[in-house]
Amino acid sequence: MAAGAEPTLAGAFPPATEDDWRAGVDKVLRGAPFDKLVSRTADDIAVLPLYVDGPDESATGTPGSAPFTRGFHAAPRPEGAWDVRAVLAHPDPGEANRLALRELERGSTSLLVRFDAATRAGIAPGGHGYDDLGAHDGVAGTGADTLGAVLDGVLLDLAPVVLQAGASFAAAADWLVQLWEGQGMAGTDASGGFGADPIGTLATTGSLPQGIDAALADMADLAARTAARHPGVRAVTIDATPYAEAGGSEAQELGAMLATGAAYLRALADTGVSAEDAAAQIEIVLGADADFFTTMAKVRAARRAWAAMASACGIDSSVAAPTVTVRTLDRMMSRRDPWVNLLRVTSASFGAVLGGADAVATRPFDAELGEPGELGRRMARNTQLLLGEESGAGRVVDPAGGSWYVETLTEELATAAWDLFRVLEGAGGMPAVLLDGTLATRIAGVRDARFTAVARRKSPLTGVSEFPNIDEEPVATEAVDRVALRAASSSDGELVEAGSGSATICEPLGAVRWAEQFEALRDAADASAATTGSRPLVFLANLGPVATHTARASFAKNFFEVGGIAAVTSEAGSTVGLDADSVAADFAASGARLACICSSDDLYAEQAAAVAAALKAAGAQRVYLAGNPGDRRDQLTAAGVDEFAHVGVDVLAALRTAHEALGTDLVEVVR
Repeated sequence: MAAGAEPTLAGAFPPATEDDWRAGVDKVLRGAPFDKLVSRTADDIAVLPLYVDGPDESATGTPGSAPFTRGFHAAPRPEGAWDVRAVLAHPDPGEANRLALRELERGSTSLLVRFDAATRAGIAPGGHGYDDLGAHDGVAGTGADTLGAVLDGVLLDLAPVVLQAGASFAAAADWLVQLWEGQGMAGTDASGGFGADPIGTLATTGSLPQGIDAALADMADLAARTAARHPGVRAVTIDATPYAEAGGSEAQELGAMLATGAAYLRALADTGVSAEDAAAQIEIVLGADADFFTTMAKVRAARRAWAAMASACGIDSSVAAPTVTVRTLDRMMSRRDPWVNLLRVTSASFGAVLGGADAVATRPFDAELGEPGELGRRMARNTQLLLGEESGAGRVVDPAGGSWYVETLTEELATAAWDLFRVLEGAGGMPAVLLDGTLATRIAGVRDARFTAVARRKSPLTGVSEFPNIDEEPVATEAVDRVALRAASSSDGELVEAGSGSATICEPLGAVRWAEQFEALRDAADASAATTGSRPLVFLANLGPVATHTARASFAKNFFEVGGIAAVTSEAGSTVGLDADSVAADFAASGARLACICSSDDLYAEQAAAVAAALKAAGAQRVYLAGNPGDRRDQLTAAGVDEFAHVGVDVLAALRTAHEALGTDLVEVVR
């Protein structure tokens, strides 16, 4: 290279082409179809292994301009920061206050106060409500005094407060206004939100005691008063997370968001609130999953779809844009190996931030175990602080803009959401599809498909359905007697009362966690160990030398331990030189009642049938073989093999059958 010449870093490499890439892929696939590399989202959107094109700028726009995919505002966040929102749901108002002050001192920038009794007030007798969804427990007691105790010492002119009070949103708003006035704040100084979301409450609890029409009228009246008196406050929330927590897809979550928004805009218009003033009163709440690309695309698609609906209503989204809050979803969290939740929450938060969320609420990693501990809260908060201060994730407007993959996924999600929105509107709108169960049926189809994928480990859950630690030490959490705290709580505030005869009642959507069915197996195994003094066991009959059986033995160990069944083997660890009767003797000495044969296909052809018969004769209640038997299935089944453990089988069903054979007290998870 000549002196002073600029180096050409790629000059020594031939230009890459798609044909070259496909040729390399074909070598790896070894004749398998290319479609093997194509995955699909819950909405059946194809995710390609390589994108060579995507929507151009004319379709995605620029930040702050229609169609607002890239953001409602052109400027970056001030100082690159978003609103780090802390959720206060401890039933003891005094403890909730301690947590509020600690959160604000250590980096949180706003508070969401969730009321337990206020939310439960709308539950019909025998119905399912927030008590069934542990994530939605909240502060016990009602009234301005209770809220004042929670927010004692909080500088309300600096820290925005958002409420979640279910059907009693109007009463709760009055409590917060009293606190603002008590601190001498002018209406223009107040910030936060009242959280009025009657449709979301109906979806979650199954009841609105004042009736849907009255609730929508109350919401509209509150929004009108808020717009006039408290310009920094948003009265209305469209919380789409109940549809996600019930197992719905991203497009179903967004479609429900749009249909709810249409209902709220109509209700506000009936009260005389202008379309733009109505839109400016709305906060949208979306869920974030561990798939950060999908989360990122969903947040972008939400703006795209909302702007399309707003435009149809004559609303300029650059002037009257809703705020978008994202919270990490409970459905992805696990009680087993809860440390993995730290990774799930980090990935979800990262996707939310890169998607352009205005506020993010992160779930503590130990929240599914009980009341979150100090470590859980600190890690939840610091996850966001590190993303902001160390990675600078908020300093760039729409960092995913221009990515063909993300742009394509965003557009397809927005289109799917819009299509569902039209269907829901055609069916009578959100209240109608909640009351007749049609939306729940749609969500159930997606939910059940995901549970099937989890059961077959096509959607693996680290620490739960893969790589279990059956000897994990439990994480300590605070024991809270919610029943006692509710009984002793102060209820000086007026709530919406049920039983008037005008209540709107439907079947609540409920909530799921993807890990719950595998965790039920682990619970049964632990209970058996506590009762009998020993964990359920499976004996691994490892045929041949270590190099021959180790791969399938490792697979089998993982296979059974995700159900809490510990794997043991002979003292030697393998059966080199041993006959079938000797293997059976080792099994009998192990104390196990299940056995799994592990080796290579060649040794299976020579020994598996004899070993299976010997294990059965030695008392094995069920005999498994690790691997796909192919055309030897009938022969091995006749010899005594009850089931085959290999990639693609329904692991959950196989392990349930194993527990039934062992007689453990397995509690069925009802959805």
